[in-house]
Amino acid sequence: MTELEKKFPRIVEKLALLWGHEGVSPFLTHLLIDDRGDRHGFTGDIMAEIMFLNNLHEDMESENQPQSGQALWENPLIKNLQSE
Repeated sequence: MTELEKKFPRIVEKLALLWGHEGVSPFLTHLLIDDRGDRHGFTGDIMAEIMFLNNLHEDMESENQPQSGQALWENPLIKNLQSE
């Protein structure tokens, strides 16, 4: 069990519900950026886990989206479908 799971189970529950949907990116950004100015902040371990999840989500999204000027058949998802 990670520190995030131990100390912030509600955040983990919300991430599990949002993962794979459009709402996960704004939620992760909200966790990473203090837009209210009155938060104490997360410990380094917790922040590292959130940043890891954010980076993982960004990587997954970039693999699903064709890059600008990229031919459709060069998209990794299409390549994977062709190799099956």
